[in-house]
Amino acid sequence: MLNEDPDGGALSLEQKYLFDAFGYLIIPNALTTSQIDRLKSTLRRPAEQWDAPADKSEGPLHWDPIWRDLLDLRTLAPILEALIGDPGLLDRRTTNDVAREPLPTYRLDHINIHTDRGKDFSGGMLHGGRGTNGSFGYRNGHFHNGLLAVSFELYDTHPNNGGFCCIPGSHKSNVSLPHSWHDLSKGVADAVKRIAAVPGDAIIFTEALTHGTLPWNVAAKRNTVFYKYSPHHASWTADYFDPDDFRHYDDMDDRKLSLLEPPNARYRGRQSRPRRIEDEPTKEN
Repeated sequence: MLNEDPDGGALSLEQKYLFDAFGYLIIPNALTTSQIDRLKSTLRRPAEQWDAPADKSEGPLHWDPIWRDLLDLRTLAPILEALIGDPGLLDRRTTNDVAREPLPTYRLDHINIHTDRGKDFSGGMLHGGRGTNGSFGYRNGHFHNGLLAVSFELYDTHPNNGGFCCIPGSHKSNVSLPHSWHDLSKGVADAVKRIAAVPGDAIIFTEALTHGTLPWNVAAKRNTVFYKYSPHHASWTADYFDPDDFRHYDDMDDRKLSLLEPPNARYRGRQSRPRRIEDEPTKEN
């Protein structure tokens, strides 16, 4: 059992150390069995940020409420705030803002869904790394990440079967990855660690970490869902979400809407700020 952080933070001291040292964390029981079953039954197709459909209404967040629930899970939101949020924004809240539930100080960048990693998948390419897909730092007691991924496995992945892998600690590397290590279909270097997970686990990792997909050598199915978050002012993909496309859903609240804002400075009165019911003008009878 991990010891509680004496500061009362979302991460224990051990978790902070492990994320700083290795570049990833595994959070058990981030999703319930019923949530996993709902994701399986409503998943429609693979999704990548570079081949999004022309009609945005076909995206995963429109498939079912469970996909919108993943935006802001109570089991993960405090952890994401600690890893990629902006503590300065929380410190600058006004008296009126403090009386309300704080909005996330980070944003959803894009969603990836892998459904083609089954039997005979020969392996992907190691990618990421410091200064390419993300940045990493720790200053003044806070983590700073350029892009943060949350991975949910919908089926069991065992160490010898394949699945997600990484080179622990590579998010701090100053030396390029050896060229012969890139293509996992041609061999897996001893430094590459296989990360096993069961449905319900969340693997959180910085995109500054060198990572990839191992060859999948069993008949069992593998579906993986990635929600990737960026700082509120930054974006990796140019295919931004628009909060206005989701306001009509009853399950969308201000926190979820704020996560779908395009990159911005989150200043007070910004045009894309989620509309709160209590902020609407009162209509006279």
